[in-house]
Amino acid sequence: MDGEEPPAEPAVQSDFDKLRRIPWFYSQVVLTSTAVLCTVTAPLTLFAAEMGLGEGQIGVLGGIMPFLQVAGLLALPVIGRFGSRRVAASALTARYGFLCLFFLTPFFLGDVDVVFAILLVAMTGFALCRATAEAALIPWSQEFIPRAIRGRVAGRNALIYLPVALVVSWLIRWWLDGQTGLWRFYPVFAAGILCGIAGSLSLLGLRGGAPAARGRRAGPRLRALAEPLGDRNFLVFLAASGTQYLILAALNLFLLLFFRDLGMRSGELVFLSALTPVGAALGTLAAGWLVDRYGTRPVFLTLIGGQILLFLALPFMTAEMGGLAVLVAVAFFFFGLFAQTAMAIGGVYMLNVVPPASKEAFTTLHYITVGLVGGAATVFAGMLLARLSLAPLTLFGHAFAPFTVLFALAAMLSLVAAAAFYALREEGGLSVRDFFANFSTGSPVRALVGIQRIAGPTSEDRRRELAYGLGALRSPLAKRELIEALSDPSFDVRHEAVQSLGHLAPHEDVVAALSEVLGYDGLVELQYAAIASLGRLKARGAAAQVAAFLGSDNPLLRARALRALGEMGAVEALPGLRAALAEDPHLDCRLAAVSALGKLRDEESLGGQVEIYCEQVADEHAMAEPRSKVVLLALAKIIGVEESFARDWLSEQKAPGQVPPDLMLRLARMLRRQNEAQLLKRAAGRYRAEAPGEAWMAALTLRPLISGSGHPDAGKVRELIDGVAGIKAPHPALLILVLLGARRVLRK
Repeated sequence: MDGEEPPAEPAVQSDFDKLRRIPWFYSQVVLTSTAVLCTVTAPLTLFAAEMGLGEGQIGVLGGIMPFLQVAGLLALPVIGRFGSRRVAASALTARYGFLCLFFLTPFFLGDVDVVFAILLVAMTGFALCRATAEAALIPWSQEFIPRAIRGRVAGRNALIYLPVALVVSWLIRWWLDGQTGLWRFYPVFAAGILCGIAGSLSLLGLRGGAPAARGRRAGPRLRALAEPLGDRNFLVFLAASGTQYLILAALNLFLLLFFRDLGMRSGELVFLSALTPVGAALGTLAAGWLVDRYGTRPVFLTLIGGQILLFLALPFMTAEMGGLAVLVAVAFFFFGLFAQTAMAIGGVYMLNVVPPASKEAFTTLHYITVGLVGGAATVFAGMLLARLSLAPLTLFGHAFAPFTVLFALAAMLSLVAAAAFYALREEGGLSVRDFFANFSTGSPVRALVGIQRIAGPTSEDRRRELAYGLGALRSPLAKRELIEALSDPSFDVRHEAVQSLGHLAPHEDVVAALSEVLGYDGLVELQYAAIASLGRLKARGAAAQVAAFLGSDNPLLRARALRALGEMGAVEALPGLRAALAEDPHLDCRLAAVSALGKLRDEESLGGQVEIYCEQVADEHAMAEPRSKVVLLALAKIIGVEESFARDWLSEQKAPGQVPPDLMLRLARMLRRQNEAQLLKRAAGRYRAEAPGEAWMAALTLRPLISGSGHPDAGKVRELIDGVAGIKAPHPALLILVLLGARRVLRK
């Protein structure tokens, strides 16, 4: 109703409302970044160079902005009094008023000192307003950006800004290279100022950033700086972030001058430098997605590694190289991809670790620290280049160019930043080793494609296919999506996801998710698949939960649990496995116990396994023969001849009648002139697969030699022979196993 006051803003803003208003933040980033592209970056550097300013003076102009970030500390009382939202919008708007001083420079052409003084005053005012605005905006962003998507917001910001940056840079190039005289820079500056003001006002569309309570304004906020100064982990982060910003601030400026010295035109350089935000956009988009999943530390270190390689490659660029413009474009792109993305990732880490109640103190300390470091670095880099241009550095009789020294220093400082970031603590983040393991196993590129597809709108059949495909790729990158698929409304998708998880690495999250499925009483198929997957993963930590299924009324679950325990190597489950071998009423479960005990190399169960084998031999059922092979393979594992048995039996199936006589002849050569050797030779010469009686008797005569061999496995082979000696017409597979066991223990 008219005359009523609007409702008060809620104390806690919902995530939905934050997401609804995020486009205002995107708008501010795009417009402000466009303004910066038109004013205080490449155009200002090239404008100052054409006005006759030297590298030292340009270094001061470039360094004043980060150096004066210390003013953010002085802005804390103002932020507390008026609130982050109002201060950020007002200061960002006011800073463009100082840039209007650029338009006074035509009146002082020829007097370099006066021009420098005007530009210095303009940049000082701009820097003070910028410091005030960012001291308010950075902690405020913790309020209006939900934690779960901070990495993705950083990536989206870069992505939506990308086409604007390319278009603006192309227009600047078209304008500067199509005109002559210093005046051609002024329309560019004017357009940037207008865009900057519009971007500043976009912040008013966001919420939060309210003034502090009366008791928490100036004094307590300043004293709160003691908290981050006492946080050792945060101080390590300051060292890493400050070192990276030192590199970024200096090379943002001097890369332009390096390429200008190679003969590149001003307009072309402005356009090509737009590839820096292109690289930053693509890098931040990908890195932000990875950060939300795996943490900041491994992503940051990966980027620093690429940054070091870039800095080591830059000194090899010369004016005489063919395709110089392409190489310059590549250099700008990778500088954005590695250096600027790394800095953005550091910002995400900061927002994730600083306590919300003290966010102003932490973020302000970070802001002024990197500002002092970056400003000093820019001034120092300018002085260093000026000094080296007069007296080049000479080592071992070789003189190094000034920019070569600068790039070498940047590479060494990158190592310092990497070492500091490596030492950081990060809750929930992967270690560097585990992060790279995600990309060294399976098919990571195809997995990334599949992850994006499964996240989109798909049918049940398509989701099932994607779940199957992600498992087949065996990439740990798909872990999260497959775990989330366990909650899919489709039973088939959940079943496929359970099976696919069994093909990944046995990560604790995967094991925990599959262990939870074991409790899905009534969903036998899912329980069965989960048991199978845990066995495939050899998840010993879940052995107790799987062993509980040995008492299940469902014989399929019992059998699967028995096999899984064997795959896990769960020796603690041996009593239950032996009991199943002897007592379970279902043959499938007893055979599963045989398989498991074979995998565990359980000598005590050898006799019981031989009994089951003899039962199958006597059984006339068609399935008895393939079932008996399960027992023979388990016995081969216990005796220690598994690989030889599998190979020789497969060979015998392909060419019946070939393997047993060959084994007998080998044994005969081992025994030389002993009587048993003659029996083996005679049986080998007469062997026929359909009538193996003579060969079988020759094999049984080896028992005394086996007993006296002294081999540690001799007792197992003797027990096997004693158990099967009563079989009159042995299967060739049994004959092969006995001959292999004999050869193992009789070999000298």
